[in-house]
Amino acid sequence: MNDAKKQEERIQLITTGKLYPLLVRMAIPSMIGMIVSTVYNLTDTYFVGKLNDATLTASVGVVFSFVSVVQAIGFWFGYGSGNYISRMLGKKESDKAEEMAATGVMLAGIVGLVILVLGLLFLRPVAILMGAGGDEALLNATMRYLRITICTVPFMLLSNVLYNELRLAGSSKSSVMGLMVGMLLNMVLDPVLILWAGLGVEGAAYASMAGQIVGLVLLYDQTKKGGNVPILLKKAKLDWAHLKTIFAGGAPNFCRQGISSISSVLVNRVAGGFGVGAIAAVTIAIKVAYIAYALVIGFGQGFQPICAMNYGAQKYDRIKKAFFMALLTVTAFLLLTTGMLYCKGDLFISAFTGEEEVAALANRMLRAQCVILPFMGYYILIGMLLQNIGRFALATSVTTLENGFCMIPVLYASCALLGEAGLVWFKPISSGLALLISLGIGTYAWKKYLGK
Repeated sequence: MNDAKKQEERIQLITTGKLYPLLVRMAIPSMIGMIVSTVYNLTDTYFVGKLNDATLTASVGVVFSFVSVVQAIGFWFGYGSGNYISRMLGKKESDKAEEMAATGVMLAGIVGLVILVLGLLFLRPVAILMGAGGDEALLNATMRYLRITICTVPFMLLSNVLYNELRLAGSSKSSVMGLMVGMLLNMVLDPVLILWAGLGVEGAAYASMAGQIVGLVLLYDQTKKGGNVPILLKKAKLDWAHLKTIFAGGAPNFCRQGISSISSVLVNRVAGGFGVGAIAAVTIAIKVAYIAYALVIGFGQGFQPICAMNYGAQKYDRIKKAFFMALLTVTAFLLLTTGMLYCKGDLFISAFTGEEEVAALANRMLRAQCVILPFMGYYILIGMLLQNIGRFALATSVTTLENGFCMIPVLYASCALLGEAGLVWFKPISSGLALLISLGIGTYAWKKYLGK
């Protein structure tokens, strides 16, 4: 079977196939990818934590803020090009899809090189900006880790773009395959380089670089087979029409991750007022809590190509049915994983630090987040739906709430009024506010763009 025929069959399946089996089929590779991604994000913290040095653990949290900014750019370009590709495939305009795929990749390569050069030139100011300026030992550890991470940026951006273009075009298996191999290599190299080779945080950075390079090679290889949209750089068009489409289409993701990165920096700064141990505790608690979100986001990613292609095909009832199926499923996931984290969260936390005060504070933060986590499935899915039906302004307003426009004022107000208790409760309070606001926005958009 030739690639064009495979592509046509994939589009036909997504626009006419039985919904829940299709949703599960699309979601399983993404869920596996999210599980691996979550473990991957925890790996650096875990093995650096084995060095029993709160300063080094805190440096992982600080550099993660920088990585979040880079990921925000990668997902901006990847979602912006991928959403367009998906809609064009739904309209059966594959030439336009190929042009956008090449444009997204070329844009990522150019921006990645610019960030690499500027990042190395301004290494110390970047480390301070990310929240490492309050302690000289923390600043030195962060700069060692950050220098190598900056060299990884071009590979990271290109991988993010290819992953999202493949996934949003309905090829979730191909996208996850490249992602997983790179992450697994990183996870294998972490203990080798951090502990056995004695490289510490620099070992974590080298492991990440190796994983990103291998993952990129495999993702690119997947674009050339299985009916996927090929990357032909000669078709790239860096004109305003294509760039505008990417910038608008990926804006919700960029703004969400961008403002999350800003918030992460501010959290590090505020937590630093309570000591380096507080930065380490926040880093651990947020990463462990993300376990509850991982399956939800993975399942939601399975919903996204169904949403986008069916919107392109004007099958709105199909979108609404898929949304409710996804919502019921992810809510069940959240109830189970939140219960696990609340009851056994201390076991997860103890894996990342041997310091009792850090572990105790992290556990208080984790349990506080468990109060709101079971109800956050709607918040995640409605942002995805709005983005994939092309309502980018509304999607951006939703996706920037939880870790941005709600979190920032709540962070400062709660810590000013409650001290350390405010640091414990700022995250669940901001999540609850974000959920309430998203309910209003989602109800309005549902009636206006998908009918009652």
